[in-house]
Amino acid sequence: MENAPKISVVTVVFNDVLDIEKTILSVINQDYDNLEYIIIDGGSSDGTVEIIKKHANKIAYWVSEQDKGIYDAMNKGIDKVTGDWINFMNSGDIFTDNHILSSVFVSEIYNGIDVIYGDAAQKNIDNSIFYLKASGDFSLLRKTPIYRHGSSFVRTEIHKKYKFDTSKIQELGFSLDFNCIYNLYISGIKFQKIDVTIMIYKLDGVSNNAIKSYIYNSKITNSDRTIGFLLHLLLIFIKTNRIAASLLKPIYFFFSQYIMNNIVSHLPWWWLRNLYYRLFGVKIGKNSVINMSQYINMPNRITIGEGSHINRGCFIDGRAGCYIGNSVSISYNVSLVTGGHDLMSNDFAGIYKPIVIKDYVWIGINATILQGVTIGKGAVVAAGAVVTKDIPDFAIVGGIPAKIIGHRKQKLDYICQWNASFV
Repeated sequence: MENAPKISVVTVVFNDVLDIEKTILSVINQDYDNLEYIIIDGGSSDGTVEIIKKHANKIAYWVSEQDKGIYDAMNKGIDKVTGDWINFMNSGDIFTDNHILSSVFVSEIYNGIDVIYGDAAQKNIDNSIFYLKASGDFSLLRKTPIYRHGSSFVRTEIHKKYKFDTSKIQELGFSLDFNCIYNLYISGIKFQKIDVTIMIYKLDGVSNNAIKSYIYNSKITNSDRTIGFLLHLLLIFIKTNRIAASLLKPIYFFFSQYIMNNIVSHLPWWWLRNLYYRLFGVKIGKNSVINMSQYINMPNRITIGEGSHINRGCFIDGRAGCYIGNSVSISYNVSLVTGGHDLMSNDFAGIYKPIVIKDYVWIGINATILQGVTIGKGAVVAAGAVVTKDIPDFAIVGGIPAKIIGHRKQKLDYICQWNASFV
């Protein structure tokens, strides 16, 4: 850590006595020495300030005074930081564990990079947690946010130049953070995606309004108000409106679960199954084939690359996202399971983590891939193995739990074609 950069973490808060200490502890308990912590309180009167004072010896700077809202407070934080990188971990949000800053900065040097961002996890009202993958396609920032603001680190000199434009608060509301990110992108600032789940955020935060968020973001990106825009708004309304959802969700699940898995999955024509899967959101690349007799859960969160093949009898769980690369071969009766439970929680809370299967992977018959696993490029999973941890590129694993038993050649060039009829 001797040459590790100084990280400034800023928390803004106002009257959040129930959650502020969780956030403070997640920051001050980081095992990263070169850390500066700043808290900007908006003049709380509910006991929040007393909790801040309790941990004042671990806080580089804090203030409690009236401000003009969350983004004014965040700009105050930017003015006070002295570190090399800035992260905003606002009240109610927490780092995923005590090693996040170390995992991001101790062994990596981000020369020429201005914004580092990673993945995030969403904590729902029922205490279930969904781990969400951020996109690595920076070009999508011209259209929509691709990562959670709290899961990013911005170089200090950049953030001091590009603050939150509070003059647009009436026009853009709680999307001023994306407005800042968008301005960074169109200005040519360099981004880098890292495969680290940086933070857990509460779903019931200030920005949890999908319709307003979509409208604000379309203003930022100057999106055309076409029929597609209106249809997207209608879809968001159906998903978020309790009455509409209660009426239409059972219909949706009837066709996306029962009909898909009990009827369509058994039809002997791939072109017809392909059409139906795509209709319900499965992203399927060119020359990929999914054989009959699958059970697919949450198809709209499943992505399959080009030239990949999935044999019969598999369980593909898309609840937290299932990402299958190019030229992947998945054998009979393989289970890809993204859902689970926290055994130590009193309410058996759900935990949902995405599965990532990279290019040229071969998964043997009856293997099980559990939540949160990334299988590296060209890796092989032996028949019957249970994979509980990430697998390096080109490794061969087997057993329960799966362990490395060999390595594969690294020069691979093929697609998994399946030309037979009635598959």
